[in-house]
Amino acid sequence: MDLPMPGFSPAAWAWWLGGAMAGLWLVPLGRIIPEKVLRLASAPPDEWQGPGGGLGRPVPPLRLVWVPLLSALLWALSGSGAAPGAIASAALSSALLLLAIIDWDTTMLPDWVVLPLGLAGLLASHLGLTGQGVVSAAVSAVLVLALLGGSSALFRLVRGTAGVGGGDLKLLAALGAWWGIGGVLHVLLWASLGTVVWYFVWRRFMGLREEAEWPFGPAIAIAALVWAFAG
Repeated sequence: MDLPMPGFSPAAWAWWLGGAMAGLWLVPLGRIIPEKVLRLASAPPDEWQGPGGGLGRPVPPLRLVWVPLLSALLWALSGSGAAPGAIASAALSSALLLLAIIDWDTTMLPDWVVLPLGLAGLLASHLGLTGQGVVSAAVSAVLVLALLGGSSALFRLVRGTAGVGGGDLKLLAALGAWWGIGGVLHVLLWASLGTVVWYFVWRRFMGLREEAEWPFGPAIAIAALVWAFAG
């Protein structure tokens, strides 16, 4: 993997500042979007709680710091590329960061974010920004959804529980529109390994009920960000 380095030229600082401003918006959006989704579905928020504590818990103060800083770094890394690709990369980074925040708090990956992410992947492919054509991108998304969805259904049939959640499947399919099946398999591998380690470390040092749901989305988002910039 060859990780690019962010620049510090006057033009690069515009990306740093833009990313920080976007990060400041991502924090409240991480609560506004799931609240609206649950309200429209008439679903009780108390039933949607991840390790972050759900929507009833106040936003951690440190989130107001680390999200803008991380967003600024991701945008600066994006800005090191060509203009159209840089914009697409920055948008992808913000969407993944937003999904990670929402899933951590609520174990939810809203269609409001996932579906536009997939459509953006198709558009980026159509514009020649992803290394595959729009037809290949669409086929990749469908195949990812079919293969992983079929595997999850088989796992449910054998074990009585889903192997991968519906939101996770949609997110992986959306990433298929960006990077194809090969990229998704790399993301899935590293996300799977990462979430196992993350789960046991969190449970050991932070405490977590054995029956509590553990979100897969944050690990997918982290693996996808690493793949986006260093894959």
